[in-house]
Amino acid sequence: MKKFCHLFIIFIVALFLVANSAQPGVWNAGGSGSFTLLYPEDSMAYKKIQMKSENIYMQLYKGFATVKGDYYFKNTAKDTLKIKVGYPINTVFENVRFHNHLNEVRVDGLYKIKGLTNEKELKIFEKPNLKNENWYVWEVVFPPKEITKFTVYFLVNTNNAKITQGYNSDKKNAFIYLIETGYLWKSPIEKGNFYAELKDNISLKNIKVASPALVFSAKNILHFSMEDYGKKPDENFVITYGRRIENFNFKEITKSSDSYFSAIDKFSTTNFKNLNYKKTEFKNPYDVSGTGNFLIKLVYYLSIYGIPLLILIFVFFLVRKIIRNIKK
Repeated sequence: MKKFCHLFIIFIVALFLVANSAQPGVWNAGGSGSFTLLYPEDSMAYKKIQMKSENIYMQLYKGFATVKGDYYFKNTAKDTLKIKVGYPINTVFENVRFHNHLNEVRVDGLYKIKGLTNEKELKIFEKPNLKNENWYVWEVVFPPKEITKFTVYFLVNTNNAKITQGYNSDKKNAFIYLIETGYLWKSPIEKGNFYAELKDNISLKNIKVASPALVFSAKNILHFSMEDYGKKPDENFVITYGRRIENFNFKEITKSSDSYFSAIDKFSTTNFKNLNYKKTEFKNPYDVSGTGNFLIKLVYYLSIYGIPLLILIFVFFLVRKIIRNIKK
C-alpha cells in the first residue's frame, strides 16, 4: 500500500513538471517585416495609405541574412500626407497557422539599415533610444493619388535562434519575415512577391520552412507570391537552417554591408519569371528533435486516462484494507 501511495505522488508531481515545459516556438530569430504607422499625431492618415504591392528579397548566409524590401504605396486621400513610419527592432507574435507557437523576432539592431523613397536615400528621423526603445523611424511624404516607392536594406544576425518544443530545443539559424504587419495599412495589399536565395552552400534538404503560400524552388532560390491579402494578420515566412556557429563575429560582417547590399541589388534584378520552378514541400520549422516530447505526450495521455484508473485502484486497495481491519 505504501509503495502504491509513493507511485501516486510521483505521478502527480510529474504532471506539474510538464506544465513547466518551455513555450514552443522560434525564439531570437533574425528578421523583420513591413514598416508601419506608430505616432498618434499621424492617426488622421491611418488607413488612407494603401500598400499596393511589395517585393521582398532575402539572401540567407550561414549566421546572417541580407534583406531588401521594395514597397509601393498609394495615398488614397486628396491631400498630401506626411507621416512618420517605423521598423520594429523586436517583437513577439503568435503564429497564425501553428497556434500556441510564439515566435520572437529579436534583432539587436537592424544593422546598416537604410531607407529610400523613389530611389533617394532618406535620413533616419529617429533611432532606438530611451524614449523610443523599439523603432527605427523615417518621415515620409505621400503625394495625393500617387504611388510612392519605399525601399529598405538591412543586415540581421540569424545565428542565435533557439527552436523550442516542450523540453526539447535546437540551436539553429532562423529568419522570420513578418507579413502580418501589412494589415495595419489600408487594405488590401494587391500583390506580393517573396524571393529567398540560399548562399554559402546551404542546401534545400537542410532547411525547414513555414509559409503563407505554396513555395516553389529553382536550384537555390525559393519563391512564393500572395494576392489580395493584408485584410487580417497573415501567416509569416519562417525558415530555419544550419547549426549555430560558435564565436560568430557578426560585427565583422557588418563592415562589408555595402558589398552585401550590392549583391542583393543584383539578386533583385534576376529574371525570376524565366526560372524553372517546381513546387517544394519542407519540414515544419517548429518541430524539434529529441525524446523529451515523447515522455511529455506519455504523461499527457496518462493524465487523461491514468488518473481515473489510479484513483479506482487506490480506492480498491483502501476499501480492501478497511474490510481486512474490520474482520480482524
